[in-house]
Amino acid sequence: MKDKICSFFILLPFIWLSTGMLILKNGDKTMVAMVVISIIATLYSYGTSSIKQNLSNKMLWLVIVIAGYTIFSYTYHGLSSRELRAILASLLFLLFLPTQLITQNRLVIFVVLGSVVSSTYAWYYSVYLELGRSWPINPIPYSTLIASFAIMSLGLVISHDKKRVKALTLFSFLCCCYALILGETRGIWLAILMAFVIITCYSMIKFYRPKYWLYLSAFILLICTVGVMVKPQIEQRVTLTEREYKAIQSGNLCTSIGLRLQMWQAASILVEDNPILGLGDSHLKKINELYKQKRISKCLYDNQPPHYHNQYLDRFVKNGAIGVLLLMALLLLPLSKLKQKTITQQYFLLGIISVFAVASLTDVPLNHGQTLFMYFFYIIGVGCLPLLKESVIHD
Repeated sequence: MKDKICSFFILLPFIWLSTGMLILKNGDKTMVAMVVISIIATLYSYGTSSIKQNLSNKMLWLVIVIAGYTIFSYTYHGLSSRELRAILASLLFLLFLPTQLITQNRLVIFVVLGSVVSSTYAWYYSVYLELGRSWPINPIPYSTLIASFAIMSLGLVISHDKKRVKALTLFSFLCCCYALILGETRGIWLAILMAFVIITCYSMIKFYRPKYWLYLSAFILLICTVGVMVKPQIEQRVTLTEREYKAIQSGNLCTSIGLRLQMWQAASILVEDNPILGLGDSHLKKINELYKQKRISKCLYDNQPPHYHNQYLDRFVKNGAIGVLLLMALLLLPLSKLKQKTITQQYFLLGIISVFAVASLTDVPLNHGQTLFMYFFYIIGVGCLPLLKESVIHD
């Protein structure tokens, strides 16, 4: 009983990521307290023995380098304190985490719990309260969280050998698909579609079986069924997209898509000022200067963009070429460990990285506290761990 209680407190950040952080607007701030509790419980149960083991993980050293450069950027020219807090909290948690506590069964619990909680949240505000996308938490990063739980659920459906777990994770996957449609975030729709295609192709190539075509057909049918259930939301978003496209064709760039195009253009100009280290918080001053020079529109100036709706350009503007290199390393280096991991870990790595890489084309998922915790916990803390203890199909 004592060991179970200690394990609960050590894994509290994972539990919070699947519960409280999906409900509370500032849940990522509370995560810091959860990390502190986890570290105290770890020191009580294991001392500092886990630190030496974790430092042998090369991906953790990448996080250390990213944290160091983030501190430098924050000191040198300013940076979001929320981003800095999430990176440092994640680093400390991963540094002390006893990796042997991350098991296949616990991952199923975390993923299913997160899927159900996030889907219920989306349904409650979109359908029950009839608020559409007016959620207390920004629906764009929230949809990234839902997409991450969806793709992990799909990975567990494919890799787990127990039928009841397959059924449970399939249910959580469909719940997430329903919630993603309610979120009406077009960039995340593209991200989850690409992640689904990548995982399907990977599974077909590496573990091909004739019955996989049957599974794929059933999956597509189920997803289409979910789509029919929320047909009005899909039609509304498609109609809005068509309207915005026509507005852009007529020269009106002050729509949602048009503003993004303007932000990308402005970012390509701003990177010229400090291409190595970036502009940090001073990028808004440069936006004002561009407006005075009549190089950007009034609607973009009035918008005063806190970011540029593209992770790669945003990182280049604020953190320079060094920041972009570290970003690409964070997205690509974990894939170098793919062949050394269990099937579940492989699907987690491929799926989550695909979601974040594609979502980064239209948003900044690695700027938000909630999504940063998701990426670090499940890519560095799960995907790059030693092999999971439980037997997984094909392993």
